[in-house]
Amino acid sequence: MDVAADRMNCFHATSLRRLKDMRERSAFRELSKKEAKAHLAAEAAQHASRELAIAQQHCARAEMGLYQRFATLDALSIQALDQGHLHIERLEAEVALRRKTLDNACIAQEQAETAASEARSLWISCSAARNKWQQIEDDVRRGVDIRSQTAAETEADDEILLRYASVSLTEVAGKSI
Repeated sequence: MDVAADRMNCFHATSLRRLKDMRERSAFRELSKKEAKAHLAAEAAQHASRELAIAQQHCARAEMGLYQRFATLDALSIQALDQGHLHIERLEAEVALRRKTLDNACIAQEQAETAASEARSLWISCSAARNKWQQIEDDVRRGVDIRSQTAAETEADDEILLRYASVSLTEVAGKSI
């Protein structure tokens, strides 16, 4: 089985893990910015929605008041009628402007949420890569530790063998004399 940790040394594994750490932190900062923008866009859309509702209510009240006033008048002058319609048209233009503002705010909110979602996906993949390289670094360190421990044990065994071998040779030499 080909394992990445078997082909790496500690320095390279640590360097790559640090690189992945930096990328993850950068992706997280970007995610935070995008989520903040999405939050602001959502607030702007809510504000635009409230402004539209207020403008619609104001227009409806003005229109109702105008028609009530017209109903109570015995004689309608063309000038009063034109003035009333002009006032209503201005209010309807304001409602249309508020509706357009709301539409733009909703589009901006959608775009900001999409950008935040993409940033979240990038951060998740960067986090997974960092975790993978952290595990590889741990495996490399564990492998180095095991090899060092094995080398130390082998050296200790060799030293013991050399001692006993020299003692045994002296004993054998002493008995043969």
